[in-house]
Amino acid sequence: NKLIMGIGHRIKSLSNPDKRVEIIKNYALDHFSDNTVLKFALAVEQVTTRKKANLILNVDGCIAVCFVDMLRGCGAFSKEEADEMIHNGCLNGLFVLGRSIGFIGHYLDQK
Repeated sequence: NKLIMGIGHRIKSLSNPDKRVEIIKNYALDHFSDNTVLKFALAVEQVTTRKKANLILNVDGCIAVCFVDMLRGCGAFSKEEADEMIHNGCLNGLFVLGRSIGFIGHYLDQK
């Protein structure tokens, strides 16, 4: 067994999909000029869910693959420039920012 980052969820599954993933995935498929990485991730999901129904593309994985497709396809960067930004950790900053906002929200709710 090997972990695949961005695949799997404790609660969500094929029969109980994460609506956030559906919204992001459908938006990217409808509006992004390139969906190469998203389509690859969805193909991986087809394989992993044959093993276990909760080994779906999770929201972090969906955001990551869509962000890569967006960077590569937006026209502002060459593929090499986009790949360099990804290699240098721009996705890490994106996820730290999102998690920080969530933690702050939970903290404020508990006050």
